[in-house]
Amino acid sequence: MIIPHRKPCIESQLNKEGNINELNNVLNDLLQYDKELHILPSGNASIFIASKIIYDLNNCCNILVPDMGGWKGFINYPKSFNHTVLKLTTNDGIVDINVLDETIKKNNIKALFLTSLAGYLAVQPLKEIKKICSENNVIFVEDISGGVGGNCGYGDIIVCSTGAPKIINCGYGGFIGISGDIKQQLKENNKLENLKHLLKTYKVPNIYGSIKEEALRARETYKKCVVFSNIIKEEFENSYYKDNEGVCVFIEHNNPNEIIKKTNNIIKLDNGKSILTKCPLYERILKKGVVLELKKIDIRYITKNNIDEIIYMIKTSLGTVN
Repeated sequence: MIIPHRKPCIESQLNKEGNINELNNVLNDLLQYDKELHILPSGNASIFIASKIIYDLNNCCNILVPDMGGWKGFINYPKSFNHTVLKLTTNDGIVDINVLDETIKKNNIKALFLTSLAGYLAVQPLKEIKKICSENNVIFVEDISGGVGGNCGYGDIIVCSTGAPKIINCGYGGFIGISGDIKQQLKENNKLENLKHLLKTYKVPNIYGSIKEEALRARETYKKCVVFSNIIKEEFENSYYKDNEGVCVFIEHNNPNEIIKKTNNIIKLDNGKSILTKCPLYERILKKGVVLELKKIDIRYITKNNIDEIIYMIKTSLGTVN
Protein backbone atom coordinates (compact mmCIF):
# COMPACT_ATOMS: atom_id res chain seq x y z
CA MET A 1 0.00 0.00 0.00
CA ILE A 2 1.36 3.40 -1.03
CA ILE A 3 0.16 6.49 0.85
CA PRO A 4 0.58 10.09 -0.36
CA HIS A 5 3.06 12.06 1.76
CA ARG A 6 2.20 15.46 3.18
CA LYS A 7 2.68 18.26 0.65
CA PRO A 8 1.73 21.95 0.61
CA CYS A 9 -1.81 22.47 -0.65
CA ILE A 10 -2.22 23.53 -4.29
CA GLU A 11 -3.11 27.09 -3.30
CA SER A 12 0.06 27.32 -1.21
CA GLN A 13 2.16 26.20 -4.17
CA LEU A 14 0.50 28.60 -6.60
CA ASN A 15 0.32 31.67 -4.34
CA LYS A 16 3.76 31.70 -2.74
CA GLU A 17 4.05 35.47 -2.42
CA GLY A 18 1.59 37.45 -0.36
CA ASN A 19 0.86 40.30 2.02
CA ILE A 20 2.47 40.23 5.46
CA ASN A 21 -0.46 42.02 7.10
CA GLU A 22 -2.93 39.45 5.77
CA LEU A 23 -0.65 36.67 6.99
CA ASN A 24 -0.42 38.22 10.46
CA ASN A 25 -4.22 38.37 10.67
CA VAL A 26 -4.58 34.71 9.69
CA LEU A 27 -1.85 33.46 12.05
CA ASN A 28 -3.05 35.47 15.04
CA ASP A 29 -6.54 34.09 14.53
CA LEU A 30 -5.03 30.66 15.32
CA LEU A 31 -3.49 31.84 18.60
CA GLN A 32 -5.03 32.24 22.04
CA TYR A 33 -3.31 35.63 22.39
CA ASP A 34 -2.14 37.96 19.62
CA LYS A 35 1.58 38.26 18.98
CA GLU A 36 3.93 40.43 16.95
CA LEU A 37 4.97 37.93 14.28
CA HIS A 38 8.19 37.63 12.28
CA ILE A 39 8.73 35.15 9.44
CA LEU A 40 12.01 33.21 9.61
CA PRO A 41 13.88 30.53 7.62
CA SER A 42 13.01 27.77 10.11
CA GLY A 43 11.55 26.85 13.45
CA ASN A 44 15.07 26.35 14.77
CA ALA A 45 15.86 29.98 13.95
CA SER A 46 12.90 31.04 16.08
CA ILE A 47 14.15 28.93 19.02
CA PHE A 48 17.59 30.54 18.70
CA ILE A 49 16.07 34.04 18.74
CA ALA A 50 13.86 33.13 21.72
CA SER A 51 17.01 32.01 23.56
CA LYS A 52 18.62 35.38 22.76
CA ILE A 53 15.57 37.28 24.06
CA ILE A 54 15.79 35.33 27.32
CA TYR A 55 19.49 36.23 27.57
CA ASP A 56 18.77 39.91 26.95
CA LEU A 57 16.21 39.91 29.77
CA ASN A 58 17.92 37.59 32.28
CA ASN A 59 21.55 37.12 31.18
CA CYS A 60 22.67 33.50 31.63
CA CYS A 61 19.92 31.73 33.55
CA ASN A 62 18.20 28.42 34.28
CA ILE A 63 15.86 27.21 31.55
CA LEU A 64 13.41 24.34 31.92
CA VAL A 65 12.56 21.84 29.18
CA PRO A 66 10.44 18.66 29.33
CA ASP A 67 12.22 15.37 29.98
CA MET A 68 10.57 13.97 26.83
CA GLY A 69 8.18 15.04 24.11
CA GLY A 70 10.07 18.26 23.40
CA TRP A 71 12.40 19.32 20.60
CA LYS A 72 16.19 18.90 20.57
CA GLY A 73 16.57 22.61 19.78
CA PHE A 74 15.19 23.35 23.27
CA ILE A 75 18.38 21.81 24.65
CA ASN A 76 20.92 22.92 22.05
CA TYR A 77 20.16 26.58 21.28
CA PRO A 78 19.92 27.97 24.84
CA LYS A 79 23.43 26.63 25.44
CA SER A 80 24.68 29.06 22.77
CA PHE A 81 23.98 31.80 25.35
CA ASN A 82 25.36 29.80 28.28
CA HIS A 83 21.93 29.15 29.73
CA THR A 84 21.71 26.13 32.03
CA VAL A 85 19.15 23.66 30.70
CA LEU A 86 17.27 21.58 33.29
CA LYS A 87 14.75 18.83 32.55
CA LEU A 88 11.26 18.82 34.01
CA THR A 89 9.94 15.45 35.13
CA THR A 90 6.68 14.79 33.24
CA ASN A 91 4.03 12.10 32.91
CA ASP A 92 5.21 10.63 29.58
CA GLY A 93 5.73 14.17 28.30
CA ILE A 94 2.63 15.76 29.84
CA VAL A 95 3.30 18.44 32.44
CA ASP A 96 2.09 17.99 36.01
CA ILE A 97 1.22 21.50 37.19
CA ASN A 98 2.28 20.90 40.81
CA VAL A 99 5.63 19.45 39.73
CA LEU A 100 6.14 22.41 37.38
CA ASP A 101 5.45 24.95 40.15
CA GLU A 102 7.74 23.17 42.60
CA THR A 103 10.56 22.79 40.05
CA ILE A 104 10.41 26.44 39.02
CA LYS A 105 10.65 27.67 42.62
CA LYS A 106 13.33 25.19 43.66
CA ASN A 107 15.65 25.93 40.73
CA ASN A 108 15.11 29.68 40.13
CA ILE A 109 13.81 28.99 36.60
CA LYS A 110 13.55 32.01 34.29
CA ALA A 111 12.12 30.38 31.15
CA LEU A 112 10.21 27.28 30.07
CA PHE A 113 10.43 25.75 26.59
CA LEU A 114 7.52 23.44 25.76
CA THR A 115 5.57 22.06 22.80
CA SER A 116 1.80 22.60 22.64
CA LEU A 117 1.50 18.84 22.06
CA ALA A 118 3.85 16.56 23.97
CA GLY A 119 5.74 14.71 21.24
CA TYR A 120 2.86 15.46 18.83
CA LEU A 121 1.00 12.87 20.92
CA ALA A 122 -0.99 14.70 23.60
CA VAL A 123 -2.18 18.21 24.47
CA GLN A 124 -0.48 20.00 27.35
CA PRO A 125 -2.54 21.84 30.03
CA LEU A 126 -1.47 25.12 28.46
CA LYS A 127 -3.79 27.49 30.30
CA GLU A 128 -2.60 26.21 33.68
CA ILE A 129 1.04 26.24 32.54
CA LYS A 130 0.68 29.85 31.44
CA LYS A 131 -0.78 30.75 34.85
CA ILE A 132 2.09 29.13 36.77
CA CYS A 133 4.67 30.83 34.56
CA SER A 134 3.02 34.23 34.99
CA GLU A 135 2.88 33.84 38.78
CA ASN A 136 6.59 33.01 38.89
CA ASN A 137 7.80 35.54 36.31
CA VAL A 138 8.89 32.76 33.98
CA ILE A 139 9.01 33.37 30.22
CA PHE A 140 6.89 30.69 28.56
CA VAL A 141 8.21 29.74 25.11
CA GLU A 142 5.61 27.58 23.34
CA ASP A 143 6.42 25.59 20.20
CA ILE A 144 3.10 25.42 18.35
CA SER A 145 4.37 23.46 15.30
CA GLY A 146 2.25 20.40 16.12
CA GLY A 147 -0.63 22.13 17.86
CA VAL A 148 -1.44 25.03 15.54
CA GLY A 149 -5.03 24.65 14.45
CA GLY A 150 -5.93 23.40 17.91
CA ASN A 151 -5.73 25.08 21.31
CA CYS A 152 -2.40 26.92 21.27
CA GLY A 153 -0.71 30.30 21.49
CA TYR A 154 -0.55 30.79 25.26
CA GLY A 155 3.20 31.40 25.34
CA ASP A 156 4.85 34.75 25.98
CA ILE A 157 6.88 33.76 22.94
CA ILE A 158 5.60 31.31 20.36
CA VAL A 159 7.82 29.51 17.86
CA CYS A 160 6.73 27.47 14.87
CA SER A 161 8.19 25.52 11.97
CA THR A 162 6.41 25.62 8.62
CA GLY A 163 8.75 23.03 7.11
CA ALA A 164 7.80 19.48 6.23
CA PRO A 165 5.94 17.69 7.59
CA LYS A 166 4.09 20.10 9.85
CA ILE A 167 0.48 21.28 10.27
CA ILE A 168 1.37 24.49 8.41
CA ASN A 169 3.35 22.65 5.77
CA CYS A 170 5.20 24.86 3.28
CA GLY A 171 8.35 22.77 3.03
CA TYR A 172 10.36 25.74 4.31
CA GLY A 173 10.30 28.49 6.90
CA GLY A 174 8.96 29.24 10.34
CA PHE A 175 8.00 32.16 12.52
CA ILE A 176 8.33 33.65 15.98
CA GLY A 177 5.61 35.53 17.85
CA ILE A 178 6.37 37.95 20.69
CA SER A 179 3.84 39.22 23.22
CA GLY A 180 3.40 42.89 23.97
CA ASP A 181 4.68 42.31 27.49
CA ILE A 182 7.96 40.77 26.30
CA LYS A 183 8.39 43.58 23.79
CA GLN A 184 7.88 46.13 26.58
CA GLN A 185 10.43 44.39 28.80
CA LEU A 186 12.97 44.48 25.97
CA LYS A 187 12.30 48.16 25.48
CA GLU A 188 12.75 48.92 29.18
CA ASN A 189 16.05 47.00 29.16
CA ASN A 190 17.26 48.85 26.05
CA LYS A 191 17.35 45.56 24.13
CA LEU A 192 14.53 46.05 21.62
CA GLU A 193 16.86 47.51 18.96
CA ASN A 194 19.12 44.47 19.39
CA LEU A 195 16.20 42.21 18.54
CA LYS A 196 15.30 44.29 15.49
CA HIS A 197 18.87 44.09 14.19
CA LEU A 198 18.99 40.33 14.79
CA LEU A 199 15.72 39.77 12.93
CA LYS A 200 17.10 41.68 9.94
CA THR A 201 19.83 39.07 9.57
CA TYR A 202 17.16 36.42 8.95
CA LYS A 203 15.89 37.65 5.60
CA VAL A 204 13.53 35.21 3.89
CA PRO A 205 11.95 35.29 0.43
CA ASN A 206 8.31 36.37 0.22
CA ILE A 207 6.55 33.16 1.23
CA TYR A 208 3.73 34.99 3.00
CA GLY A 209 1.11 33.68 0.59
CA SER A 210 2.31 30.09 0.95
CA ILE A 211 2.17 30.21 4.76
CA LYS A 212 -1.19 32.00 4.69
CA GLU A 213 -2.85 29.37 2.49
CA GLU A 214 -1.60 26.55 4.71
CA ALA A 215 -2.57 28.46 7.86
CA LEU A 216 -6.10 28.96 6.54
CA ARG A 217 -6.39 25.14 6.46
CA ALA A 218 -4.63 24.50 9.78
CA ARG A 219 -7.78 23.90 11.82
CA GLU A 220 -9.12 21.41 9.27
CA THR A 221 -5.75 19.63 9.03
CA TYR A 222 -5.33 19.46 12.80
CA LYS A 223 -8.89 18.23 13.38
CA LYS A 224 -8.60 15.49 10.78
CA CYS A 225 -5.32 14.26 12.28
CA VAL A 226 -6.95 14.18 15.74
CA VAL A 227 -10.05 12.32 14.49
CA PHE A 228 -7.97 9.67 12.73
CA SER A 229 -5.57 9.40 15.69
CA ASN A 230 -8.50 8.69 18.01
CA ILE A 231 -9.78 5.95 15.70
CA ILE A 232 -6.34 4.31 15.62
CA LYS A 233 -5.85 4.55 19.40
CA GLU A 234 -9.09 2.68 20.04
CA GLU A 235 -7.91 -0.20 17.84
CA PHE A 236 -4.69 -0.86 19.74
CA GLU A 237 -4.76 -1.97 23.35
CA ASN A 238 -1.16 -0.79 23.88
CA SER A 239 -1.64 2.71 22.46
CA TYR A 240 -1.16 5.72 24.76
CA TYR A 241 -3.03 8.96 25.53
CA LYS A 242 -6.50 7.58 24.74
CA ASP A 243 -8.16 10.34 26.75
CA ASN A 244 -6.11 13.08 25.12
CA GLU A 245 -5.81 14.40 21.58
CA GLY A 246 -2.77 14.32 19.34
CA VAL A 247 -1.77 14.31 15.69
CA CYS A 248 0.32 11.11 15.96
CA VAL A 249 -0.14 7.82 17.83
CA PHE A 250 2.30 5.95 20.08
CA ILE A 251 1.99 2.16 20.24
CA GLU A 252 4.11 0.46 22.89
CA HIS A 253 6.08 -2.62 21.76
CA ASN A 254 9.21 -4.39 22.99
CA ASN A 255 10.67 -4.84 19.48
CA PRO A 256 10.09 -1.65 17.47
CA ASN A 257 12.75 -2.55 14.89
CA GLU A 258 10.83 -5.69 13.91
CA ILE A 259 7.51 -3.83 13.66
CA ILE A 260 9.00 -1.07 11.52
CA LYS A 261 10.69 -3.57 9.19
CA LYS A 262 7.53 -5.62 8.70
CA THR A 263 5.31 -2.56 8.27
CA ASN A 264 7.68 -0.95 5.75
CA ASN A 265 7.42 -4.07 3.60
CA ILE A 266 3.67 -3.70 3.20
CA ILE A 267 2.95 0.02 3.59
CA LYS A 268 4.96 3.19 2.99
CA LEU A 269 4.71 6.76 1.80
CA ASP A 270 5.03 7.57 -1.90
CA ASN A 271 8.35 9.36 -1.19
CA GLY A 272 9.73 6.07 0.15
CA LYS A 273 9.73 7.11 3.80
CA SER A 274 8.25 5.13 6.67
CA ILE A 275 5.02 6.12 8.42
CA LEU A 276 6.55 4.87 11.68
CA THR A 277 9.15 6.40 14.01
CA LYS A 278 11.15 4.27 16.41
CA CYS A 279 11.02 5.01 20.12
CA PRO A 280 12.42 5.67 22.70
CA LEU A 281 13.05 9.12 21.26
CA TYR A 282 13.26 12.44 23.12
CA GLU A 283 11.13 14.20 20.51
CA ARG A 284 8.30 11.68 21.04
CA ILE A 285 8.38 9.48 24.16
CA LEU A 286 11.12 7.65 26.05
CA LYS A 287 9.49 4.23 25.90
CA LYS A 288 9.92 1.29 23.54
CA GLY A 289 7.49 1.26 20.65
CA VAL A 290 6.58 3.07 17.45
CA VAL A 291 4.83 6.30 16.59
CA LEU A 292 2.42 6.29 13.67
CA GLU A 293 3.20 9.64 12.04
CA LEU A 294 -0.16 10.81 10.73
CA LYS A 295 1.33 14.28 10.22
CA LYS A 296 3.56 12.77 7.49
CA ILE A 297 0.51 11.63 5.51
CA ASP A 298 -1.32 13.94 3.12
CA ILE A 299 -4.36 13.85 5.35
CA ARG A 300 -6.54 15.74 2.84
CA TYR A 301 -6.68 12.71 0.58
CA ILE A 302 -7.07 10.03 3.25
CA THR A 303 -10.44 8.45 4.06
CA LYS A 304 -11.71 6.34 6.94
CA ASN A 305 -11.28 3.29 4.67
CA ASN A 306 -7.60 4.16 4.21
CA ILE A 307 -7.18 4.43 7.98
CA ASP A 308 -8.82 1.02 8.41
CA GLU A 309 -6.32 -0.42 5.90
CA ILE A 310 -3.41 1.14 7.78
CA ILE A 311 -4.71 -0.29 11.06
CA TYR A 312 -5.05 -3.75 9.51
CA MET A 313 -1.52 -3.71 8.11
CA ILE A 314 0.05 -2.56 11.38
CA LYS A 315 -1.90 -5.23 13.24
CA THR A 316 -0.54 -7.73 10.70
CA SER A 317 2.99 -6.57 11.54
CA LEU A 318 2.20 -6.89 15.25
CA GLY A 319 0.68 -10.34 14.73
CA THR A 320 -2.61 -9.28 16.32
CA VAL A 321 -5.02 -9.64 13.38
CA ASN A 322 -8.10 -11.60 14.46
